[in-house]
Amino acid sequence: MFLIREFIKKRFLFYLSGIFTLIIVDTLQLIVPKFISKAVDSLNVKTPDIHVAKLMALGIIGIALGMFITRFLWRFFIIGSARKFTYEARKILYEKMLSLDMSFFDKHRSGDLMAHFTNDMNNLERMLGPGIVMMVDASFMSVVTVFFMATSVGWKLTLIALIPLPFIMLISLIFGKFIYKRSKKVQDTFSDLSGFTEESVDGIRILKSFSILPKFEDLFSKKANNNFMATLSLVKVWGIMWPLIHFISSLSYFITIAYGGPMVINQKITLGMFFAFNNYIGMIVWPLTAFGWVINIIQNGRASYNRILKILNTKSKVKEPENSVEINEIENILIKELDYKYPDTDRYVLKGVNLEIKKGQLVGIVGTVGSGKSTIVKIISKLYPVNKGHVFINGYDINDIPSEVVRTKISYVPQETFLFSTSVKNNIAFGLEDLDEWQVKEYAMLSAVHSDIEKFPKSYDTVVGERGVTLSGGQKQRITIARALIRNSDVFIFDDCLSAVDPETEERIIESLRKNMESKTMIIITHRLKVLKDADVIYVFDNGQIVEKGNHEELIQKGGLYANMFKKQLIEESL
Repeated sequence: MFLIREFIKKRFLFYLSGIFTLIIVDTLQLIVPKFISKAVDSLNVKTPDIHVAKLMALGIIGIALGMFITRFLWRFFIIGSARKFTYEARKILYEKMLSLDMSFFDKHRSGDLMAHFTNDMNNLERMLGPGIVMMVDASFMSVVTVFFMATSVGWKLTLIALIPLPFIMLISLIFGKFIYKRSKKVQDTFSDLSGFTEESVDGIRILKSFSILPKFEDLFSKKANNNFMATLSLVKVWGIMWPLIHFISSLSYFITIAYGGPMVINQKITLGMFFAFNNYIGMIVWPLTAFGWVINIIQNGRASYNRILKILNTKSKVKEPENSVEINEIENILIKELDYKYPDTDRYVLKGVNLEIKKGQLVGIVGTVGSGKSTIVKIISKLYPVNKGHVFINGYDINDIPSEVVRTKISYVPQETFLFSTSVKNNIAFGLEDLDEWQVKEYAMLSAVHSDIEKFPKSYDTVVGERGVTLSGGQKQRITIARALIRNSDVFIFDDCLSAVDPETEERIIESLRKNMESKTMIIITHRLKVLKDADVIYVFDNGQIVEKGNHEELIQKGGLYANMFKKQLIEESL
């Protein structure tokens, strides 16, 4: 797991160099009033010494040049390290999310997850960059400025002028608690708003087709208003805090003028010393005020860090084996007495399922809606966790086989099609490199989409748009099938992934696959029973159980659920 302290330990020399150069900047900054003091005193005499004033002016320019160089360096070391943190943290968070099972994504909206990569990471970057700068600035400048003030005009005026300033720190600490709670509320409402917005954009065609745009506008308005009110609540805290801090800091100026002015008149201190002291008052107000900024940045960062740690601490329910078993080729899949319910749910979606699939078979899975058909193939693909002793591949428990091995040897085409916003060729050859176009075309022909692609403006180089929006449902489904076929896996699972094409095309595709991929195992979930007439075995599901098993002819002769479903489809076709 990625922790901040581990990162700081790794980048310790960078932060140390940054802090060192930052201290140099602050020291140079504190020397400037000394030069101004000498310049003023050299001119505030009967015989002004222009040479000293010029020398002090040149010194100030030299200091400015030194500050220019050191300011660049501390930004490079500290701000650069903060950027490095977000770069590494985003990578780790992304890899972590990819490692989690599907039950995690069933519970978290994509908009909420995106907020971790944007808003939360930005808060962490501010905490590890500007937050550290302000903390060092505030600590060093406070102590050293007080020392310079005391050496300029003495401790008496210094201590009197500083009387109001400790209250600035007290105010920052008190308001910090409110800032933390309200910052967390802002982040939560922002996450909710971004998640809803992303869902609305993704489902814009549904919104328009159902004519419910006004309703979603109202929902968006409510969520945006929640975020606005949470932000306004935070702004109110800051709106009280900052004027209060500036009011208290102005009291120091008042005391300096009221108490230090007469000291200049009585010649206890010089005018130059008085000028320098006022400059130091302005300098010390900033570090004390910066404590408020630091608290805000740290509180926001803490809230974001806890949200990210929650993801990083999440463990995949699909556990990888400690002593893994390697398999070269899937010979058979066996399921024994499987009762199954999805993680963190109470309802069993599969009950006492027994199923066997052998190499080279065409296996059909049919049944009523919600009977567990898709669940069984998701378990076989190791997308969801399953207890030991129920699912076996080549005689080995699926829990003893690494997920990567299972998913490499099993190509699963789900009901929901998803295409990336790139060319048709890249979508088919997804994840595979150095493929010739003829190979892509070969599998496009197998999935009966080649002729459609040839009609596209740029053929296989046509960009399909976000989620394949420019294609028809049937075209998207057939491209996803071609994408699965080109992987040349041992087992192909087609989960009702041809529902958008006509029955004749579906039959033609299944026949083509069966003819050209005889050595491959195919599992087909479909509602069109005619395509399974040549299947080796068909499993009929109802209410999470296998109620029938056999080939097409055997099931028709039984006159059970399968036969009734088939007869009903024949009647619908004739009508």
